[in-house]
Amino acid sequence: MIAWDEEIIRAVARRRSVIVVGSGVSKNSTNAAGRRPASWEEFLRKASDSLENPPVLEALIRQRDFLTACEIIKRRLTPDAFGALVQAEYQQPGYQKADIHEHIYNLDSSIVASPNFDVIYDTYASSVSNGSLVIKDHTSPDIIRYISGGETRLLLKTHGTANTPTQLIFTRKDYAEARTKYVLFYEILKSLVLTHTFLFLGCGVDDPDIRLLFEDVQFAHGRMPLHYMTIPENEVDPEVLAVASESMRIKFLSYSTDNGHAELTSSLSELVQRVDLLRTQIGSDQKW
Repeated sequence: MIAWDEEIIRAVARRRSVIVVGSGVSKNSTNAAGRRPASWEEFLRKASDSLENPPVLEALIRQRDFLTACEIIKRRLTPDAFGALVQAEYQQPGYQKADIHEHIYNLDSSIVASPNFDVIYDTYASSVSNGSLVIKDHTSPDIIRYISGGETRLLLKTHGTANTPTQLIFTRKDYAEARTKYVLFYEILKSLVLTHTFLFLGCGVDDPDIRLLFEDVQFAHGRMPLHYMTIPENEVDPEVLAVASESMRIKFLSYSTDNGHAELTSSLSELVQRVDLLRTQIGSDQKW
């Protein structure tokens, strides 16, 4: 089981956290046929197959240069065909929520962010909240209205959604354009990094958005809250983790990959219980 720090428990309990839901969380879901949503690499390999696996794509995917590989795929397929491929993978199959999505919702964080294109958590959280969940993406001009907490629960789709495939941030060009065109969105994210504690679930250490954002804030300001990321044990070299921890001020919490990463789900269930207990105590002591 993950040994949760008191600091992350307090941050979630006081709703001073941002829960980031990555593709590893979506991997817990299946549709009626037992299909699971593809990871970034799996999606690119499927797309490459449809193009008869050009050597340049094979080389880029092997080197994990996913942004450039995706850029080439989108150019060769045309934007419309690429958008249809995204929807066929992440929206149309009808993936069902898993237990892990319930635990994330029950943490009752004021802000949940997700780079995932699928709508698994979106659909579940909207349903259980009776439609009161506010969903915004990088193109939304009014996000700042919803980040102050209170009664509003906000889901930030940081890379867009398969529902609007023309607005996705998926290629090298998309990343570059978004950081210029949607400056306010990234400034809001930077302010959250400085004022909230981030908990990354099912995310990768090498995610380009995470690295750039957190390294920018760390080296620009020198001080920010300690953030947390769950990772499968023995997946990343300890020296790589040490470098990432120092440059991004992230503490890595490892868990066993046995039984389909079941320990992450059970650990989140325990975190929900500890957060609820602390909220009850805070309410009783009136020390909000």
